[in-house]
Amino acid sequence: MSSCEISIVLRPDYEDDQVEDFVPAPRSVPTEPFTLSIIDNGKPKAKQLLGELASLLEDRFPIAKVELVSKSSAGKPLEADVAQSVAVRSRMVITGLGD
Repeated sequence: MSSCEISIVLRPDYEDDQVEDFVPAPRSVPTEPFTLSIIDNGKPKAKQLLGELASLLEDRFPIAKVELVSKSSAGKPLEADVAQSVAVRSRMVITGLGD
C-alpha cells in the first residue's frame, strides 16, 4: 500500500497562488483491510463524486468494503445513532460539503 500523501485541491474561484507551508498531523497508514464509509449528503451528484473518490482510494489502501450512507436531506444532519454506528464500523469516513 502507499504512504500518506498530501493532495492539493485547487479552487477555481480563488486566485491567490501563495500556499503557506504547513506540517500535517501524524497519520498512520492502514495495513489491515478496513471499511470505508461515504456519506451522501443529498446534493446533486454527491453520490457519484464520492463514489469516484472511493474508487481512487481503493487503489491506494486495503479497503475491504465501501459502505454508502445516505442522508434524508442535504439540509438535515446525519442522525446521531447513524453517525455512531458508522463510526464503530469504519476506519475512514468521507462526506461532501458545499455546492
